Amino acid sequence: MSAAPVRRDPASWLSELLTGLLLGLLVLAWGMAYRGTLAQGWSDTLLRQSGTFGYLLLAATCVLGPLIGTRFLPQLLTAGLKSGWHGLLAGFALTLGAVHGAFSLVGPDALSLQAALIPGQSGWRTVSMAAGTLGLWLMAAVYATYALRGRLGLRAARVLHLLAYPAFVAATLHSVWLGHAGQPEPLYLISSLAVGLALALRLLTLATRPAPLALPGIREVQ
Repeated sequence: MSAAPVRRDPASWLSELLTGLLLGLLVLAWGMAYRGTLAQGWSDTLLRQSGTFGYLLLAATCVLGPLIGTRFLPQLLTAGLKSGWHGLLAGFALTLGAVHGAFSLVGPDALSLQAALIPGQSGWRTVSMAAGTLGLWLMAAVYATYALRGRLGLRAARVLHLLAYPAFVAATLHSVWLGHAGQPEPLYLISSLAVGLALALRLLTLATRPAPLALPGIREVQ
């Protein structure tokens, strides 16, 4: 008897479709910027806005992640739907982060590929640029290791998933130091407070969760 076909999560289909459309448009814009046929204002706007929206999506991912499995999210949403949206946000955050890095390679102030990929290789605002590069690599590591959780094991994948928070810290430092001359704007303060609050609620849930009851007649194996 043949096994029934596995139905994919609708959120997964939506994530792939929207990501593909977004990437197609942005690849076209990047190609035009590389050839010098895209107005400089558009290139600068795409560089900045991809960084800003990628940061916001990363913050939303870091807020939603700790709240999954707690009573602080609407109970009408299934666990699969919550996890699906968490993955959708993470995929878009990584995509926009990569787009942000790609647009840093074009224009009059373009970075070299080595400077964009290797932290500390930029000759301009080295520390803030290194924070951005490190944050993007950490985001990619989180996404890749969770996609490979079947090979790595779920426990290892969950531990590596915590790299999302150093990635958020690195992205925050990059945005504040580089984008706004060291002056934190409300966007970054609110995002940081939201992530910190979500982590605190998660820790509170774990601390107040009742211990599992031992079944009569069953002893713990030493």
